[in-house]
Amino acid sequence: MGKRLYKTYRDLSNIVVRVSNGTDAGKAHAILINAHLDSTLPSPGAADDALSCGIMLEAFRVLTQTPEWSPHHAIIFRTYILMRIHSPFAVPLIAVDSV
Repeated sequence: MGKRLYKTYRDLSNIVVRVSNGTDAGKAHAILINAHLDSTLPSPGAADDALSCGIMLEAFRVLTQTPEWSPHHAIIFRTYILMRIHSPFAVPLIAVDSV
């Protein structure tokens, strides 16, 4: 190839959502479900690992949209960018209590 290629990532956000039933007991323990996306160029990233991000977000959607479902313990859904590279990007936290 004879040329160096440097990756540049811009305008990326990590997402963390905590779902609980709003009680102290429900918040005492949590299950972490996480996925990452850090594909290399020029790949679209389906296997590293956009597929698991999509599955995790769909599980979040289905659980929170099911009226009869209530978590016994908090569930933390976390999707993040650049797992293998130190990233200065902020991680916003969204708390969803009493779903």
